[in-house]
Amino acid sequence: MVLINKAINEVTVKLVYYGPGLCGKTTNLEKIYANPRLDNKGKMISMSTETDRTLFFDFMPMELGTIAGQKVRVQLYTVPGQVFYDATRKLVLRGSDGVVFVADSQDSMKESNLDSLRNLRTNLRVNRIDPDKVALVFQYNKRDLPNVFSVEDMSAYLLPGDAPVVEASAITGAGVTATLRAAVARILENLKNNVDTTLYEEPPLTAPDMSQKAGVASHSAGTPKLSMRSEPASPPPSPAAAPVHVDAAPFDTEEVAVEVDPFDDAPEPEPAAPQFAAFDDPFSAPIKHEDPERAELEELVANARAVVATLEVALERARENERVLSAKLGG
Repeated sequence: MVLINKAINEVTVKLVYYGPGLCGKTTNLEKIYANPRLDNKGKMISMSTETDRTLFFDFMPMELGTIAGQKVRVQLYTVPGQVFYDATRKLVLRGSDGVVFVADSQDSMKESNLDSLRNLRTNLRVNRIDPDKVALVFQYNKRDLPNVFSVEDMSAYLLPGDAPVVEASAITGAGVTATLRAAVARILENLKNNVDTTLYEEPPLTAPDMSQKAGVASHSAGTPKLSMRSEPASPPPSPAAAPVHVDAAPFDTEEVAVEVDPFDDAPEPEPAAPQFAAFDDPFSAPIKHEDPERAELEELVANARAVVATLEVALERARENERVLSAKLGG
C-alpha cells in the first residue's frame, strides 16, 4: 500500500524480501545497508531469533525521479524463513508494493523453495494482495556454491513467468544491486500504470493470528530479541503531515526519471541467459540530506513496530502458560 505525504511531496513504497530459511534474505539487506554510497537511510532494526532474523530499514538511496511530482522512498523488509514464524511473515507482508523471492540455488533446497513460494502466494492473498499483479522479482541466490541447479532448471520448477530473474551470490554482493534495481523498477512501473493489486473478493484484513505454531522444532523456536544496528544514518526529510494510505497508485501523468546507478562498486554477474530482462536504472540524482526531525520520528515508529511484534509473541506465550496452569487447577 503506497503511503503519500503531500506536505513534503514524498511517496513511500514497501519492498519485502521473502524466501526459505537461511536463503540469503538478511545478507541481501545487510549488503545494501553497508553500501558506502547509501547515505540517506534510517536505522536498521533487527528482530532476531535463534535461527533467523527480521530486518527493516528505509532509505532514499537517491532521487528515484518523481511520480506526479512526488519523491520516492523505499522501505526494505525481510521475513523469517522458519515455518514457526508464519504469522510474522503475514504481518510483514501487509501493504507490500513489491516482493523479492530469494531462492536457494542448491539442489537440496528445491522443496524448501517450492514450499516458501506457495506460502508467499497464500500469504499475499491473506493480505488481499494479488500475487499475479504485485511487483515480483526472483533472485537465484548462492550461485557461487557447488551442487546448484542451472538457471533453466530452477525456472522450470519455480515458474517465474514474466517476472525478472537475477542470478546472485549475496555473500559476495554479486547480483544484490541488480535485484534491488529490478524490484524498484517493477514497483515504479506499477505506480506509473495505476496497477491496482488489491484482491477485493478476499475478506477484509483482521488482526494477525500470532498463535500459529505449525512446524515448530527445537531449532526454530527462539525468543525474538530486539536490537538496533549502530551504523550512523544521515537524516531523511522533515515531517509535516501524517501519511495518507491509498489502495491503488494514483499516479498516471508523469514518467519516472532514470539516470545514474549509485552502486557502481558492487560486483555484478553478467546475465547468463536471455530470460534475464534488462531494466532501465530507476536511480537518478545524488542523495540529499535534510531535516533530522523526521529521522527521529521514523526511528521511534520502527522501534514501536518491533516492540509490538515482540509483545505479541510474549502475550501468546503468557496465554499458553495460563491455559496450562488453568488445566492443572481444573484437574
